[in-house]
Amino acid sequence: MTSKGKDQASDGFIMTLTGKFLRGDLKWGMLRFLFLGGSAGILFIAAFYINGLWRYLIVPLLAGWLAFMAGVLYIRDIYELDNFWQAFRYLFAAFFGFSYPHLSVYGGQKLSQEGEANLLNVIGGPGIVFVSPGNAVLFEGEAAPTAIYPEGSHFVPRFETIQPIALEDQYGELESISAITRDGFDLKVGRTRFRFRLLADRQSGRQKNPYPYSVEAIYDMIYNRTVSEEGVGDWGSGVAGDIRRVISGYINKHTLDHLTAPDGSGSDPRGDIQRELHSPVFSNALRRRGTEIISIDVGNFEIARKEVEQQRLNNWRARWTGDARLARSYGDAQRLAYQEIGRAEAQAELLISIMHALSDVNLRDGTRQSLRDVILVRTAQLLEAMGESASKNAGELPESTEGKNNPK
Repeated sequence: MTSKGKDQASDGFIMTLTGKFLRGDLKWGMLRFLFLGGSAGILFIAAFYINGLWRYLIVPLLAGWLAFMAGVLYIRDIYELDNFWQAFRYLFAAFFGFSYPHLSVYGGQKLSQEGEANLLNVIGGPGIVFVSPGNAVLFEGEAAPTAIYPEGSHFVPRFETIQPIALEDQYGELESISAITRDGFDLKVGRTRFRFRLLADRQSGRQKNPYPYSVEAIYDMIYNRTVSEEGVGDWGSGVAGDIRRVISGYINKHTLDHLTAPDGSGSDPRGDIQRELHSPVFSNALRRRGTEIISIDVGNFEIARKEVEQQRLNNWRARWTGDARLARSYGDAQRLAYQEIGRAEAQAELLISIMHALSDVNLRDGTRQSLRDVILVRTAQLLEAMGESASKNAGELPESTEGKNNPK
């Protein structure tokens, strides 16, 4: 290596060392504190032995103090902090490496004391984050994500922010879903509950890591969130929006009767929605959010307007009443037909019996009176036999019923 190369290497090392001393965290901040504190202590001691040195110390000390206070006011103004001492503490911790702000991540949320804004949440690093089991945290730099850390205590460098990630199964629900059916009626779907989780790394076993995660799934979950007028939505609201679109789309494609009163052809609207929510198409859509669905319970269908429901009941009542009247009329017609058939059979049997009686009588030797008597007698016998048969048939049912109810 030439002397010029050595000089460039030494200059680069000095620049790197100077940059770390001026902007480094943790031990570099403590070194700055020791350096400035030691320098100030030496100057104060020297001031007791050198006359007139105090007048030369006032200007640099006052300039340093004013520069520090200007930085505190700038931080308070740029991040809109209500508390002056929060900005003072942040700048002191960032410069001297003491009293770093702490933040906890639990249940996929940042936890801080009530009524006080956490500096790690508002500004970012430097600070320390405590990640509970079942969670992870994504560190974001000025231009891109820098690292992903699981549970434990981690230091957040300056100019970096954190994004909490829940690795446990998540629960969500939709209170009500309103949509218009294909025939133009308003329909509501009751409370829909669902469970989802982050896509896991299938190659890592759960025995070693009870909460395996995929780096690509975390990036998809963080950077594919929905954005609205209210700001960036959270993970659960994005999944709920996808489920809402599937259910609303199914309602838009079917009629009110198909959804609320399916026929007996085996149609199951709620089952069809369940199958569509577990279809490969919807699963691939959730994969773009780094998410997979565990279970979904679709709510009941409710008609929004009560008068529509009442009119549908009236229509059903009219249809069933008409069907009942038709069935009753058909039964009455059959009963009359059977009665006429029975009467005709009785008349035919009477005529046949008379004919048999006449065949046994000698018409040449008999008189008209004897012929009349034979016909009357035969008719009377036939009517008496028919009456006995009818009474016997009518008495069979009560007699058998009494025997069953009162066994001897």
